[in-house]
Amino acid sequence: MSITGILTAAGLSTRMGAPKALLPWRNTTLIKHQIGCLLGGGCDHVVVVLGHECMDISREIETGFPAGAPITMVCNIEYELGRATSIKEGILSAPFYSSGFLLIAVDQPTENHIVSRIIEEHGSVDAFITSPRYKGQGGHPVLFSSKLKPELLNIDDDTQGLKPVFENYRSVLNRIDFDTPLVRLDLNDYETYLKNYNLFS
Repeated sequence: MSITGILTAAGLSTRMGAPKALLPWRNTTLIKHQIGCLLGGGCDHVVVVLGHECMDISREIETGFPAGAPITMVCNIEYELGRATSIKEGILSAPFYSSGFLLIAVDQPTENHIVSRIIEEHGSVDAFITSPRYKGQGGHPVLFSSKLKPELLNIDDDTQGLKPVFENYRSVLNRIDFDTPLVRLDLNDYETYLKNYNLFS
């Protein structure tokens, strides 16, 4: 099993007022924290999909990881059309031998142990989709089997992005319960960021 982490970091960060990827988190920046967790948690490769502030964020990544690290950076020129374009760009840029795609956004901070448990339990049952849960609600990151690649490449923000793929496989969804609200956290605005920076960082 070879898992590719797909980290989307292309958005305008309008509500945040500053590029989310460059915000401080756990003694580094969100973008480097997320990449480190994906690699540390067991992803064999990480594709970072950039867009807005592409050059500044790519330079930040280059300062945090050695040359030759299994990281691919790609700039999505259509990022303003929605996150679905970034997910598809990430999948198309993943190694051809990837057996699964672990999807997460830069503003959804995770931890190594969350990533590793999702990968391990996904592989143990050969699931189509593995989704972390907290108090019965779905969270992130979500792991998709490469068997779903054609369907993932057909998602569109006009048809609710990944939702139709989830609906098609809801009956066989591999749900993993976590006791941390981190799997549900989205840093959508500065107030949310500050509150959770103090809680988790």
